[in-house]
Amino acid sequence: MLINILNASIFILLGCGSIVLGVQRGPRISTTVLEGYPDELNVSPFTKVGKKLYNFGQSKVSWFQANLICRSMGGYLASIENQNEMSELSDYLKANYPTDRWWWLSGSDLQGEGDFYWYRTGERLTYTDWSIGQPDNAGGSENCVHLWYKDPKFQMNDWICSQAAFYICEADKPTTVVVSVF
Repeated sequence: MLINILNASIFILLGCGSIVLGVQRGPRISTTVLEGYPDELNVSPFTKVGKKLYNFGQSKVSWFQANLICRSMGGYLASIENQNEMSELSDYLKANYPTDRWWWLSGSDLQGEGDFYWYRTGERLTYTDWSIGQPDNAGGSENCVHLWYKDPKFQMNDWICSQAAFYICEADKPTTVVVSVF
């Protein structure tokens, strides 16, 4: 937030749990927040696929462990919001990994059978691409969503949360801030 009063700038900096107030004399500063980020930006350990940033975990863990791992990386288990994202992710997985891998996503119906929500946002899955006959809650204990390959693409399935699978972490898009001094 930037407020200009008579040739002096009063600024408020919010972040890291603290508020800093100050008065600046002389040059004025203007900031602009832009959508997106430069293509050359290093987003490691994440990879840009379509418009999202993903990390493809290389160990098999439970859905609960996958959530913790993604959070420790500054991300969260991936959510798929539309057909375009599903196609881009499926194509990327087919091109870069064996198709016999199963991949955890953030969806679950742990709060109520058959009501699937994304863990990070708490929003109901509005887009789904379930494999034929899924979700089926086989054995009465399949509550977490993963991707498995059903030729010709990856599709969603419900599975036992404590089972080990690979995982896909998603990171928030970086924000580009342009700072001008005049």
